[in-house]
Amino acid sequence: MKKLGDFLERFIKLAQSSDDAKTAVLDAVTKASIRIDMNIQNVTIRGAVVTLKLSPVQKSEISLKQGKILALLKENPMTKHITVVR
Repeated sequence: MKKLGDFLERFIKLAQSSDDAKTAVLDAVTKASIRIDMNIQNVTIRGAVVTLKLSPVQKSEISLKQGKILALLKENPMTKHITVVR
């Protein structure tokens, strides 16, 4: 019989990889020369879409530099599936 800890270990690994992917998204946005001061709780990844909780001015800047951000995300194996950043 399997232990409950073994079962939950799979979900802990998924949560850690999700946090790593969110951190990679924030790094890509910063490398695209967009100044943001936020944490990973304001980043949501659903499928291939990343949603950032930002001000309208910052969202406009993200949409202008979306190509550069997506190019940086394609370099990282954890974020290469992302196709839209909002």
